[in-house]
Amino acid sequence: MSELLYSVAVPFKRRGKEALKESDFVLALSIDLHWFNPEQAKNILNQAEKAGLIKREGELIRPVFDPNTVEIPTGFKPDSAAFEKKPVFERVIERIIAATGMEKRKVISLINKKQEELSKLVEIEVSALLVALENGVAVDDLINEECTTLINPSPSS
Repeated sequence: MSELLYSVAVPFKRRGKEALKESDFVLALSIDLHWFNPEQAKNILNQAEKAGLIKREGELIRPVFDPNTVEIPTGFKPDSAAFEKKPVFERVIERIIAATGMEKRKVISLINKKQEELSKLVEIEVSALLVALENGVAVDDLINEECTTLINPSPSS
């Protein structure tokens, strides 16, 4: 599981609640846990929303997964570098895991199978996006991002 998932789960687990106000979530990550400053904690919240890990209901936020089923490693403290923008492929895998509960190994196996079915005529990211869609995972934003990348590749790609 990812550091983002752990970072989102901890405030809900510690407070024993199914929903938190945004301010309580930010305070938990910044003041209670001393993991981030408030601005970084808000960024974590936005990343979690984009990753499909939480949903907003008015001024409350709710995880779309059961935080009590997330095993937080003893002594866990997130590495702020882990929250830098990850490649589309990794983010698709994380969303599939979060939405379906599948193990990472199984997700990668499905992506590789899809890649073989398509005779490797598409990029691996496209196969990952197709697997996500087949499993009902919301990835529209990542589809747009990958299309842009395929049409306008950066010089380092």
